[in-house]
Amino acid sequence: MNPNNNDVVYLELKDEKGNIVALYNQLNLLPEKFSISANENFTHSGLRNIYRTKDEGSIHLIVNSESNFFKGSKSIERACIIYFSLIPKFKQIEASQRQSFDAIIRRFSHNLINFQKKFKDNFNRLISDKSVARPYAEFKDEVERRIKENTSNAAYDVCQMSHRAKDLDAQIETLRIISGFADNTGSFLPTNLKKALYRLTNPFIDDLKKRNIKININIDNDYAAKNKVKIVHSLFNASIWHIFDNANKYVLDNTTIEITADIESSPKKISIKMISVSIEDDEKDMIFLENRQGRNIKKDHEKKIFDDGSGIGFFVVKKALSLMNAKIDIKLGEFVKEENGYPYSKNDFVIILLE
Repeated sequence: MNPNNNDVVYLELKDEKGNIVALYNQLNLLPEKFSISANENFTHSGLRNIYRTKDEGSIHLIVNSESNFFKGSKSIERACIIYFSLIPKFKQIEASQRQSFDAIIRRFSHNLINFQKKFKDNFNRLISDKSVARPYAEFKDEVERRIKENTSNAAYDVCQMSHRAKDLDAQIETLRIISGFADNTGSFLPTNLKKALYRLTNPFIDDLKKRNIKININIDNDYAAKNKVKIVHSLFNASIWHIFDNANKYVLDNTTIEITADIESSPKKISIKMISVSIEDDEKDMIFLENRQGRNIKKDHEKKIFDDGSGIGFFVVKKALSLMNAKIDIKLGEFVKEENGYPYSKNDFVIILLE
């Protein structure tokens, strides 16, 4: 016989050091006797208090006194043996979750530091540290003077700050997605896809230019205006951001990223073609799992050209798209060349907007 939802009222498992490794319900919601005499075995108000301790930890269990599953000392001891056996397993799960959480925080912190540095570079040209310490009116006049003296630089800095704001939006949405706070209740808004893609890819233009990589959004203006697509902007933003964050690291220099779309048919499709580090046939599904990377990226070459990744990029892409009733597929193309010890192939990332 298996226990049902009414059998276990309260459960607390502690390890050998007294650290809680599993907790179900709140003890303060039950009669005080269960708190005062937690380490005893008794029945009170239709509930049975069970307490056991061993070298590996302790169990505090409160169950319905009428439960058949916990009726009799043998049944209770059998259940306690099972709970004791779970303590090391819960600790392993906790350690694994902590490692995953730490990796996410490190990656998020790394990105925030980069954003902050770029923000500061732009702000420092528009606003001197000395002017910040002046009365507000003088501070404003100093900023205005700097803008007028070099409007071209000022325009560049404003554009860059706008891009960093988009980066930050994507990072915040990423945290919501991987922490489980994002859901499928967002508003689907009709959107001109070409304009949306310009908005979301522009933040990567300058970094890609340094490696002579171009982005070609090959979607006709009238076609995009006539055939608007319904998307949840925050989720779409996060998915496109991570696709191009990966592209920024793994696309071959001196190439072009081609973006096309079929938004008249059903389902609507967006194609992002690039020459990037090769993905093997058996990795197509694996790379969308959390904390996973393709084996060609992880190769330990003497000349490592890639920054250490967290392995969450494509996981976020897939999850973000699924929350807005979409999915992503990878069409693997032909091998192109090997450079710096890394193989490069034609890869086509296809976003499918389901209806």
